[in-house]
Amino acid sequence: MILKAIDTLEFGLIVEDYQSAFSSYLEEFEKLKKAAQESMNIQTITIGSLVLTVERTGIPFYTYKLTSKDFSICFVKTEMNSNPPIVVKFFSEYLWSYGCNQAYQNFLDWFSTFDATLLTNKLSRTDICVDTDEVTFKQIDSKGVVSRARKKEERFVPSEFSEGREFSGLKIGARGSLHCRIYNKLIELAVSGKSWFKQIWIDNGWDESKVVWRVEFEIRRHVLKQFSINTIEELLKKEDRLWAYLTGEWLSIRQPSKDNVSRWKVKRKWKIIENAGLNYQPSPLVREVIKQGNLLQLLNQTAGLMLSVAAISKHDTIEDTSRVIQSWVELKLSHKNSTFNQEMHLRRDRYLLPNQNKIGEMEYEQ
Repeated sequence: MILKAIDTLEFGLIVEDYQSAFSSYLEEFEKLKKAAQESMNIQTITIGSLVLTVERTGIPFYTYKLTSKDFSICFVKTEMNSNPPIVVKFFSEYLWSYGCNQAYQNFLDWFSTFDATLLTNKLSRTDICVDTDEVTFKQIDSKGVVSRARKKEERFVPSEFSEGREFSGLKIGARGSLHCRIYNKLIELAVSGKSWFKQIWIDNGWDESKVVWRVEFEIRRHVLKQFSINTIEELLKKEDRLWAYLTGEWLSIRQPSKDNVSRWKVKRKWKIIENAGLNYQPSPLVREVIKQGNLLQLLNQTAGLMLSVAAISKHDTIEDTSRVIQSWVELKLSHKNSTFNQEMHLRRDRYLLPNQNKIGEMEYEQ
């Protein structure tokens, strides 16, 4: 298995007459943000058919931050000349659900709800990765790292099978404009809980007896501009040329010898990474696999929490604990003047679906 895809995408949106087009929305965002800060309760807003959380705080330069299960979107209060008025970040789960191009098209369908004229997008960051079971990276590989970056860092985790520590990967470069992470993805999954990746790998030929390693480049706007990649569309057209630079000129793993570094032979494992094409094609079932993976993670967390409640409350049966939890949920719903079905639908509608209904005005709830 060798699987290459875009794992993160951050971009700005340039729209015509931003202040006028979004004035009514900005007023609602301000009200909901203040309500969230004062009440400490989650505030949501329905735009089109998507429910988003209005966060208590924004990010630098952007006063309002809204999040769904698939992306975050931030808005400035007053338009500036130096930055796009809107910035968006696609989450990993969303990109692996649809692939970069379809994910962006789904987003545009939803964004048309605002009835604003979108002039262009402005790409600020992308993470491109390769997941593979065809190569294994070892600590000794760090001696053969040849890179334009000055910083190199080895990563370790406590060994499961012996005393000491187990090599888990490399980090090359400093966060900023460009850096690379090479790491044991199975170890990372144990921490992140993204077990749905395993099904994606199986669907693409993973030998489950092998470790999956990820090579991931985080690329910021400064580097993207050098390749005249300013938009998402340009990224998809020029990704192969960008990858050739990243894995051929900026970084390679070679076999050290007595010769000059420039004469060191590139290791076979790195040639496999270098030749990877942007080949990931999500199946229609991937979206549900990801949701089920998230469900499994929630169930594991719920089981642990129930046992903790039972221990603290000195319950003898699971039924006793279930009744306490049910009573507490009902009390919380009563305080919110809400119902179980209302809250369930709010959470379900935080996922962006293809061809999502674009008809509908703003709705907000406390």
